[in-house]
Amino acid sequence: MICHALGRRNEAVFVAMAAQAIALPDLRGAYGMRLAILGTMIFTITVAAALGTLVGESVFFSTIAMGAIALSSGGWRHLSADYGPALGISSALLFLIGIAYPADAPEALHRAALVFMGGSGATLFHVLFWPFRPHHPLRFAVAESWVALADLIDSMRPSPNGKTHEAITGYERELRATLDRTFVILGAVKGHRHTALLLHLEAMRREAVHLAVRAMAFNTVLEELNGKAEFASILPVTDSMLKTLGDASRSTAITLITHRSENFAASALRLRRCGDLIRVLDEQLASIPASPILPQIQGALGSIEQALPQIRARLEETLDPGSAPITFPARLPELGGRSARTLSAWINRAPQLDPVLVRYAMRMALLTMLAVALYKGLVIPRGYWIVFTIVVVLQPDYGSTRLRAGQRIGGTLAGSLLGSVFIWIPMPLYLLDCCAAIMAFLFAYFLRSRYGLAVFFVTLLLVLMTETMSPVGLDFTVQRLAATVLGGAVALASALIFWPLWEREKFTALLAAAIRSNRIYLETLVAQTAPETEEWLMVKRRAENANRFAAASLQRLLGEPNRRHENPQRSATLTAYNQRLTRALSAMAVHRHDGLQESPQIGPSAVGDLSEALETLAHAVETDFAETATAEATVRAMRLKNVVSDNYLAKSIVEIRAMAFALASRPAENEYKSPGTHFSAVEPGPQ
Repeated sequence: MICHALGRRNEAVFVAMAAQAIALPDLRGAYGMRLAILGTMIFTITVAAALGTLVGESVFFSTIAMGAIALSSGGWRHLSADYGPALGISSALLFLIGIAYPADAPEALHRAALVFMGGSGATLFHVLFWPFRPHHPLRFAVAESWVALADLIDSMRPSPNGKTHEAITGYERELRATLDRTFVILGAVKGHRHTALLLHLEAMRREAVHLAVRAMAFNTVLEELNGKAEFASILPVTDSMLKTLGDASRSTAITLITHRSENFAASALRLRRCGDLIRVLDEQLASIPASPILPQIQGALGSIEQALPQIRARLEETLDPGSAPITFPARLPELGGRSARTLSAWINRAPQLDPVLVRYAMRMALLTMLAVALYKGLVIPRGYWIVFTIVVVLQPDYGSTRLRAGQRIGGTLAGSLLGSVFIWIPMPLYLLDCCAAIMAFLFAYFLRSRYGLAVFFVTLLLVLMTETMSPVGLDFTVQRLAATVLGGAVALASALIFWPLWEREKFTALLAAAIRSNRIYLETLVAQTAPETEEWLMVKRRAENANRFAAASLQRLLGEPNRRHENPQRSATLTAYNQRLTRALSAMAVHRHDGLQESPQIGPSAVGDLSEALETLAHAVETDFAETATAEATVRAMRLKNVVSDNYLAKSIVEIRAMAFALASRPAENEYKSPGTHFSAVEPGPQ
């Protein structure tokens, strides 16, 4: 709008695209680190725009430069999983706009200045909005963990149609990922300074972990109530208790951010109400006829009740002395953390490169260089959209590429058809700008949740922005749609043909690692005497992360062609059973740590049998379900005894034996008769 008001229509696209690229990321961490991220992004897209402008006249140099930009996108993905993909796409877009309108060195510097101004303006808006989200970065990071915990607890509430196991599993993975992000953010500052506030926030992060373990232990018992008539009377109060616990978790997050005494009072009230409802539920359980499940339910409830006072005490420690000011504080502790480690905490320092990203970068470079050579050599009208579609659609794995291609082509088709209407409706410049702003807002709003719908709005945005530069006709719609279809098809074919690394080759290793993590988890729990040690927390974290990585790999595996995986049902079942095994072990740990039961009476030989059974299961998986290894794993699992002194250990044995049955399963005859049908890493209902 500013460019149009100054009569510089052709400059608007550089300023607007740069501003949008910098405004979109949802930044986390200390303010200094956020500014470092934004500065890196501005510098990268500025160089990309200037480079594209300079080499645009030469087919050879345009092709070579495009290869460098494509390779750098793989490097950005390696350096940062959160910000790297968006930065790679943004730099490619500004480069392609530059080669579409080539010019001399002075003009290249002028466009670089435009991009820099657009990025700087977006950065200014980032900074201006920080006071209106009243948090300081570390508080907000910890609060995110409590919000993720609240989402997980809400997904456990009983419903007439039964609980959605897929939703619980998804929220569980999201919580684990959020806790890991918080762990990294707090760790980056911890090495620089040890403040009392930092210690209190770390304690609140741990309380979120402890409450999550107790909630999952309760859910493990609760799922056994489905279909039991004698427990129908307790479901309403169970739903109320879980709703209150979820509300208390969200209220805790608000208190962490605002650190106001009135918010703390509301959180304390919700925690107390949750304790009262637990006691009401316990009284109702006492009136139910004796059942083997009752002690487990009461024990799980008791573990949650014991955690509530500790949460309240830890939360109170995060408050400022006295009443918190209503206005935004002029000084925040983390603003002084400018160490190199803090500013670069968003960068992955791992020296080894992921082979998947290496192949992705090579594939991207080859395709985009070929597309640029054809576009510039044959002077294809608006051929840069072919290249940009390849950049956006092509992903490191085939399944994600196929999904992204379908969403982009569908969204572009719908957006282009509706955009054709705008072409035939004469509108003044200010109205075009207003419509474009609305489309930009809707694109950003739906980008993370519904990508196909976001593409629809960004297509309308580009039609409107192009029309502000010069009148366009129906040929613009046809050319853009053809370029999108061609670019999507090329990206999809390349993911299938050029140096593919199929997920099956990774999935078996990740699933085997997850099973071995459970073996280590089991051995640690049996050998441990002190409650909730640092070792237990780290072993639990590794087991949950291993499950998360295996589940993510499974989703990518199921997106690949059917011929690439022999038995998807077996893979999904093994992943779900291994997740259930982790939950059973965590429930056992909660009961032991809260003094609700003694350490399981299990001898060294029994521990060895359980460990060997899990090890043989992992070996069978990593050998790609070889017949000999599968037979050995089945035999060892079937030898495990069902009856042990610890009920949750008995459940663990059941899950191990169930994994052995699933391991030896064969695909059903009609498993592939419905193309496009996929299995999810969801837990089956109680059998």
